[in-house]
Amino acid sequence: MIRLSKSFPTQEIGSLPKFSWRTKPFRQMELEDADLVSAKVWGDKLKVPRLAQLLKLLSKRADFSEEEKKAIVDYSLLYAIRMGETAGSGLAEHEGLDLVWSGEQARTEMYETPVSNIEGFEFIGKVRSFDNKYWRMASIRASPAYESNYHLDELIYTQKNARRKIKVPVTDAITIMAWSDNHYYTSKWAKEKVSPLERSFSARREFTLDLAKIIRKVIRELISQGVEEVQIDIPAATQYQSREDIKLVTEAFNETTKGLSATFSVHTCFPPSIGYAILFPDLLEMKKCERFSFEYGNRDGYGRGVSDQARAGFADLKLFKEYGYKKGLGVGVIHIHTDRLPSVEVVKDRILYSAKVTDLDPSELYINPDCGLRTRKPEIAQSMLDLTVAGAEKARGELSAP
Repeated sequence: MIRLSKSFPTQEIGSLPKFSWRTKPFRQMELEDADLVSAKVWGDKLKVPRLAQLLKLLSKRADFSEEEKKAIVDYSLLYAIRMGETAGSGLAEHEGLDLVWSGEQARTEMYETPVSNIEGFEFIGKVRSFDNKYWRMASIRASPAYESNYHLDELIYTQKNARRKIKVPVTDAITIMAWSDNHYYTSKWAKEKVSPLERSFSARREFTLDLAKIIRKVIRELISQGVEEVQIDIPAATQYQSREDIKLVTEAFNETTKGLSATFSVHTCFPPSIGYAILFPDLLEMKKCERFSFEYGNRDGYGRGVSDQARAGFADLKLFKEYGYKKGLGVGVIHIHTDRLPSVEVVKDRILYSAKVTDLDPSELYINPDCGLRTRKPEIAQSMLDLTVAGAEKARGELSAP
């Protein structure tokens, strides 16, 4: 189990932006001077090793071979790792996130990558997710089956190049189910003589639990490769809001992690107007979950203070104390669907308020931006990571002050 012996350890819970030199070769677009300049400027800033090799490769500008595209992806992973490991530079005395990952740079998208590597799916069209981001929706046409481990190469490269502790984010079964057309299972359950609501839920449940078994195999192989922490991503946890569906979120997690030995954390986001309360108390029945990571920055104001009024966006945190929760908790302190940045003092106040209302040991309170930094430009994303590290450091200092 990963334990970090410091107050307010830092992490990043979602994706990081992809540079233009990473995306254009896969869109059959020729690289321009600005793309090469960006690779050079950011490579120097992040102290990326073997930078000259990347710049030489990118100077080709077009018609990259599959082997060359793979090399470009690897460098993109390296840039993302360094973004996390240098976060806070210039703002904090000690730079770097405590837990890092490679920003999902090798993944097309958190849904499309697993679905592309699980048998039984057919893609049927594009759907807008948020901002200017789209994903390809798939329909399940047959019982799903394991095809390949879609995170293994990404993990091995990250392990070789990261200098901090790492965790691997894995999209959960609930989200894949909720974002897919459930053709196979709804057709199967249409024959059953039960109510429409029961048919619909039963089709969702069977689909979800079949996927959970496949994801469990993927995670088992990652653990055998040396992974210590796996972050289970469940952005669709509240897409269906019946009590049965909320219980299914927990059942799916328990099925996915059954028989596995690692540190498991859970990340979810975008709750309905009622907030994260809809997930309680069933969420706490996730047997192997050591840390929940939620977003709060996107609902909070930009003023200073550690009162309930000043930190209204963090009100849901009181649920954890109410239910006697004593494990780890990741708190999103920066709204990432805007370029507006809070001050480091506001970030500090958000952290200190979180500590006050949860009454958790500060070593169990992880600090992160909200998820989805891939929607921001690299310079904005880096600033948000910088503020996360610097805000946690300031909160740490205030906590230890006499």
